Amino acid sequence: MMLHVLILLSLGLMCAANVSSPQVNVYTYKPISKGESNVLLCHAREFSPPNIKLDLLQDGIEISNAKQSDISFEPNWKFKLTKYVEFTPKDGVVYTCRVMHNGDSKVYHLDS
Repeated sequence: MMLHVLILLSLGLMCAANVSSPQVNVYTYKPISKGESNVLLCHAREFSPPNIKLDLLQDGIEISNAKQSDISFEPNWKFKLTKYVEFTPKDGVVYTCRVMHNGDSKVYHLDS
């Protein structure tokens, strides 16, 4: 039992020592054509520890029906996660992804 506690503590310390901010891309599945259905994606990668929250936003308001992949890790033990939603792009609307990781919050814009 004591060995398990020591292993868990060691893993926790390793994660804490290896904090990496996510690299984030916001993009669409296919080229944007106003009025045509598409998929908006927010992909975060190369982050550690795995405590992260992604929100897709339309004019600053969370898009409620967005789905999320399972969190997974790369061979270098850094993590990746994707959030996505089907949408129909509209003129004058700003699409963004809010990323909250390790107490920091940043907003990334879809470049159209």
